[in-house]
Amino acid sequence: MKPENEASTVNPLTDFYHQMQDKITLWLSSDQTYYQLIFIIIALLSAYMLAKNIMRFLLRIQSGKKTQKINKYINIKHLNQLVYPFLSILLISIGVALAEQLLEQTFIIETVQNILIIWLIWTVITTFITSTLIRFAGTWILLPAALLELFGLLDPLVRYLDQYSFTIDNIRLSLYTLVKAVLWICIVIWLGKLVSENTEKFIRSNRSISGASRELLIKLFDILLYAALFLVTLKMIGIDLTAIAVFSGALGVGLGFGLQKIASNFISGIILLTEKSINIDNLIEMDDGVVGYIRKLGARASIIETFDGKEVMVPNEDFITSRVANLTHNNTRGRVEVPIGVSYGTDLRKAYQLILEAANGFDFVVQKDGLEPQCFLREYGDSSVNFVLLFWLEDVTKGRWKPQSDMMFAIWDAFKAHNIEIPFPQRDLHIKSGLEQFTLKNQKPSDYR
Repeated sequence: MKPENEASTVNPLTDFYHQMQDKITLWLSSDQTYYQLIFIIIALLSAYMLAKNIMRFLLRIQSGKKTQKINKYINIKHLNQLVYPFLSILLISIGVALAEQLLEQTFIIETVQNILIIWLIWTVITTFITSTLIRFAGTWILLPAALLELFGLLDPLVRYLDQYSFTIDNIRLSLYTLVKAVLWICIVIWLGKLVSENTEKFIRSNRSISGASRELLIKLFDILLYAALFLVTLKMIGIDLTAIAVFSGALGVGLGFGLQKIASNFISGIILLTEKSINIDNLIEMDDGVVGYIRKLGARASIIETFDGKEVMVPNEDFITSRVANLTHNNTRGRVEVPIGVSYGTDLRKAYQLILEAANGFDFVVQKDGLEPQCFLREYGDSSVNFVLLFWLEDVTKGRWKPQSDMMFAIWDAFKAHNIEIPFPQRDLHIKSGLEQFTLKNQKPSDYR
């Protein structure tokens, strides 16, 4: 990157150095300078004493009952850090008004006032701003720009940086454009995140809209918000919006190849919300064995909270291309199966009766709407006669393992009370050939006598 006109390139720092050298020589030889310094020292000392007393007063009342509600919204410890800069600016401003009436020059005292204003801005940024982007932009771009503006260097520096530029098609980019782009991108990302989070909270709090519709509105709002902020950022940077039309083809190719998965997951998320096949807090079972609750339907991926507390991020595309069981899509009822085996010597009708009695003895078992517990004789197995018990739970989200465990304990106790055996696998071994050779081989010599 080279300057457009090397002959016209002027370093503003060199000019500033020579100008300041002349001004300092003039100031040191003037009595007005020392009068202004006296005003500044008196104002700063007075502000320090006042700030010290005010900070003691605020810290003393901080623990009072009357300020407990205020402490929820205002942190007094942070507020104390602003007292001294604010009072310094206030008293220096009074000093400027007095100096204008009594002195012929007020440049030094006005300069100190501007420096104090920059100090106050820096204190606000470091104390109250939690966003990393805004802190970065404020500390490394806004404050240096304010300091340069204070000494009259900002405009010369802007012209100096603007000389180093290059052109892509019809778009002209310079060092100044890049610095401005960094500043505006930080501000826009922070603003977009702030607006998005507050809008999301507002939409989620509106219970008159269904869960899927709320998620869809949140995604559509985010799309429109960031698209608008992107265009605003380009305008603020100074890039002509019509000039970016040449990049639309390249952007389409990039979406088709490099961003194919991202675009697929995004479209899949829109389809899920439109079809309402999956909602927040649904209990689902993925084809790969992941079971849990849907906690968030994101633009790229959704979050499933498993029973052991893990948060699994599943790409939205997996919900479309793979088989997913939604256990609470229309209702929270769920069926539980309990396989049971009894020995062949068991009175099967008695076992059948005991199984149903055990199932009907629990409150969590549904006993209405044709969903009463059912027991079926399934097969004559190798070692046992096998039954299967089917019963329904009213709310499957409360868990299926504990009801199944309680049911199996109840059946076990009922079988033990009536001497019904639950057999383990048994095998009978029959040797049809090779017995004579085995017997002769293992006989002792004394056996042939």
